[in-house]
Amino acid sequence: MHLTELLAGWDLPPDAQLSPTAAGTNNHTFRVAAGGRAWCLRVSQNMDLGQVRAEHRLLDRLARAGLSFAVPAPVPRRDGTTAADSPDGPVTLCEWIPGVRPDLSTEPALAALGGAAAELSTALAAVPAHDAPFDWQGGPLADLPDLAALERDLRAAGLDAERAAVLRDGLDRAVAAWAGIAGRLPQQVVHADLAPSNVLVDPATGAVTGILDFEVAGFWVRAVELTVALALSGSVRGPGWARRAAAVARGGAWGTRLTGAELSAVVAGA
Repeated sequence: MHLTELLAGWDLPPDAQLSPTAAGTNNHTFRVAAGGRAWCLRVSQNMDLGQVRAEHRLLDRLARAGLSFAVPAPVPRRDGTTAADSPDGPVTLCEWIPGVRPDLSTEPALAALGGAAAELSTALAAVPAHDAPFDWQGGPLADLPDLAALERDLRAAGLDAERAAVLRDGLDRAVAAWAGIAGRLPQQVVHADLAPSNVLVDPATGAVTGILDFEVAGFWVRAVELTVALALSGSVRGPGWARRAAAVARGGAWGTRLTGAELSAVVAGA
């Protein structure tokens, strides 16, 4: 389906211009501009229409939560819905959020990320599980095949024995780690993908202006929000990692937000 056909359900000026956004996203995304305004058109590759509708219910709740930053605001179509199905996947149109990708090479920037993650976590705690695209309560590894069979398949596909063993060992440790925390740590809806690519900041002040891409949000372990922020920000790798990781945790006062068991799980997971 042509992009102009996808936009037909929304009341946009006929001269609206579309341009692809930067590469690296999991979906097909485009900037739509007209009359000094801008929107983001997304064709989802990872969710069905029902999941997109759940994501929009979550976003509607967050829009009323008094956050200090913006989250995507779906634009209603003429028929009142906020998503349309297409042969290429569900289509949504959201208001464009100003900002740039954060430079996480400084401690203040990492602290701002940690603070935004904590603020978002508080708001998401009030979101019911059915208003999120996914339910991760079974664990991210719940649907894995038998590990021995997986190793055989990898070997059959041409992976050498040493690398197959490394992957097998990693999966064994991941399964064991999940078994150690499943069911005993607080759970709630989480964003679960707070990578720098999903965060926007004011280029002048460094303040977070927006958090994007709630497509993998779901009911899961609360502490995973901090674990993911630490891992994807790069703050737990390289020289001086302890100082950078502390900046993320300090920015959101995570040391007082989480229980001792949660903090232990974060240290193990990060």
